[in-house]
Amino acid sequence: GSSMATTGKEGIATESPWISVTPGGLWEVQRRWTEPRKQGDHTPLMGSVCKIRICLKSHREIITQSQNPNEPELAVSADSEEQVTQHPRSQQSVLQVPLDRWILLRMGDGQCDIMESCLEGMRAGETCEVTVRACQKDSRQVPSDGRGTQSDRTGGEGKSLPPLCFFLQLHSFSPGQETWLMTPANKWAWVQSHKKKGTERFRKGDIWGAAHSYCCAVKLVITLKGQTRGDEVDRGDQDGADLTSQHVKGEEAGEKETKGTQGSHIPTEEEYRTMKVELHSNLSLCQLRLGQPIKARDSSSKATELDPVNVKAWYRHGQACLQLKDFEEARQSFGKVLELQPDSASALNALKQVNAKAKEFDSKLGHRLSKMFS
Repeated sequence: GSSMATTGKEGIATESPWISVTPGGLWEVQRRWTEPRKQGDHTPLMGSVCKIRICLKSHREIITQSQNPNEPELAVSADSEEQVTQHPRSQQSVLQVPLDRWILLRMGDGQCDIMESCLEGMRAGETCEVTVRACQKDSRQVPSDGRGTQSDRTGGEGKSLPPLCFFLQLHSFSPGQETWLMTPANKWAWVQSHKKKGTERFRKGDIWGAAHSYCCAVKLVITLKGQTRGDEVDRGDQDGADLTSQHVKGEEAGEKETKGTQGSHIPTEEEYRTMKVELHSNLSLCQLRLGQPIKARDSSSKATELDPVNVKAWYRHGQACLQLKDFEEARQSFGKVLELQPDSASALNALKQVNAKAKEFDSKLGHRLSKMFS
């Protein structure tokens, strides 16, 4: 979300930058208000359907020209839910939405994480100027037109990519909800929606997007603590998250409940705990793929604390420790996998890799020490 603002010329506020996610990586986002702010506390919330238009700064005349008489000026209505603009996320796009025309975007859907963060705090009728820069820590972003090819990602000859500047216009929006005002059933429906979207993104190679979806689900699911049903359900064969084979019954239930995220199901304590395990385990896998072993170790640790017999979480914990060169901890984690699944070929191979890496590390360390004291 947005952060503190500073006032510049003519009383126009420029806010401090924040970091947002695209399929291609992390971007630094900065919002600037182009005119004095409108009054009122009514702003888009989770679930709000927003009528917006995005124009690149080079297309400024589009946002200032008179409205096309053939284009409806109707405000967003209560039945706009089914009319949300469908636009598939792409690894080759920063903004993830069509440009230069009115579209409907639903807060919380994660169609464009940059756009949703910019819409937070906006009021109907406002326009803001947004500047997006590739994070220096992540050099895999697409070029400034948002529609480049893989070969363009370095910016050419190692040069940094130019910033992307655009105008975001919020025409109107439907009511949403503060998360603290949601019913437990609605929260649960949103959690399932975020988890499902994370799984879909992971399968498509959108690892940054998947991690973001799982994080959204984790932030929301922790607010359900103490709000679950008391009766227990049969645990069955729920051995943690599996990004390639989700529980069919759970997915079917999620699809029914997350239509409009107006769920009617309040989770049991067992369902709540299992969901937390799956989210932390899935998140740890994303973090491993993104080269974030410290975060992956923390996420998988949370999963194993909640479910000490979760094989996938122990395996991912071992992988994270191996990347961090914590060989003893990695051995213990893979050993736990073998304790739970003695015939696990993956764990056996991982243990061999740990021993080989540890031996190589000790050899290099010994060589350096001998040179120091020789």
